[in-house]
Amino acid sequence: MSEPLVVVAKDSAEHKRWKYVQWLYLAGFLVLAPLVLEPFEIGKMNRALIMSVAILAVNLVVGFNGMLALGHSAFMGIGAFVTASMVQDENWDYWQVLPVVLIVGFIMGVVIGLPALRVKGLYLALVTIAQAAVFPTLVNIDELGIAARTGGPNGKGVSEEVIAPGYLEWLPGVDGARGGSAYRYWIIVLMLGITLLVITNYLRSRPGRAVLAIRDNEAGAAVYGVNLPIVKTMNFAISASLGSLAGLMWCLDKGFVAGQDFTFLLAIDLIIGLVLGGVGTIQGSIVGGLFVVWVNDLTKRISIPLGLYTLNGDGPLAKAIFGLILILFTFFAPGGIVSLARMVQSKLIKVVPLTPAGDPIQPISSFDPGMESKRADSALKLAVVPPVLLAVGWLLMNIDSLIVGVFAFGLRMTILLAPVAMLVGSNELKAHADGNRADSVQGTANMARLLGAAGTLFVIVYALQRFVLNY
Repeated sequence: MSEPLVVVAKDSAEHKRWKYVQWLYLAGFLVLAPLVLEPFEIGKMNRALIMSVAILAVNLVVGFNGMLALGHSAFMGIGAFVTASMVQDENWDYWQVLPVVLIVGFIMGVVIGLPALRVKGLYLALVTIAQAAVFPTLVNIDELGIAARTGGPNGKGVSEEVIAPGYLEWLPGVDGARGGSAYRYWIIVLMLGITLLVITNYLRSRPGRAVLAIRDNEAGAAVYGVNLPIVKTMNFAISASLGSLAGLMWCLDKGFVAGQDFTFLLAIDLIIGLVLGGVGTIQGSIVGGLFVVWVNDLTKRISIPLGLYTLNGDGPLAKAIFGLILILFTFFAPGGIVSLARMVQSKLIKVVPLTPAGDPIQPISSFDPGMESKRADSALKLAVVPPVLLAVGWLLMNIDSLIVGVFAFGLRMTILLAPVAMLVGSNELKAHADGNRADSVQGTANMARLLGAAGTLFVIVYALQRFVLNY
């Protein structure tokens, strides 16, 4: 279908409903993750979110400021070792260490940024590469008591256990066998949420707009009065502080840090996650962290039998597959996963901008020549497919309990498509009431809304049932 399923005016009631659905999907994902994942999988989710914070730090410099900096693994290491030292040696709490880590990271960003930002392009990349390459060696130096604080080649462990207090045991997944990893998960989610809020407001502020102006046209920004050295250095320092926060979260999750964790290979993973997620987008940082951790793990699980031999994902095969994925994304999605998501979203909903008077720039009815619409038919298909898959999957499970894939796939399709079908059906009925749809649309749209609502209700009841049975 060439036209989007739904066309709405910006900030209209329909537009707000679609925003609410997106936020509900995110909230559902965050709540269900510690409930349905095993403890080791929750640990992977924690690492993915930590990588997201680190990638966002790189994004501040590379994506939003237009400078090629490749040494943020060192800032992560600084944050991790400061945290481990203060918690283990000084008996500080993680929350007490947090402001110290942020300040230390900011200061190191200023110290490194002042000389480093005097160069550009490949020269800046070379300086920051040296920063990342030297850091694992620096933490092993005996002079000045550095090795005593960092543990030297053996690394440094943190004996303090992260246990949820009694008044927080109501959090999903915290009470039970997976409680420790789930509690760390919620702490990391809280830190990530606050970080996203702060960085979003920072980019909308005057200093943030100056950073974007430098990226788009450095000479033009200077002409309009932007102090290039100060803005670049402060942005680099904020990025370093954010990278140190990722190091604190790393120490919080693993309980052990070593110089080998923060080599240049980690810096490369951050760049890969940034490019695959989407450069210059906050969403791309989150997606990139999830991709780097989970896809790397999935490639290691691949096993291909070849007669007497088996290609095991633990060896070179995993790296080869991951490299192939990178190549495919480079050719078919140069804007990253976020660009693909926006393309799919554009097929679902088109937001029509408003004029200064508050009216749509283009009349919404103009997207349906001849007052006819195929959206209702598409919505009905979206609403019908998931129940059919669920029914087939349920029958297969009763025939053979091992066959559960169809049911699981049908459940996922219901989660994704049922709210969409319900909203599209509602939108078409409203358009019919306004006189922008033919009478033939009414029955199909009504059925799509009804089935979509039924599918949404089924998912909610099913989730509540699983929660009651398991917890």
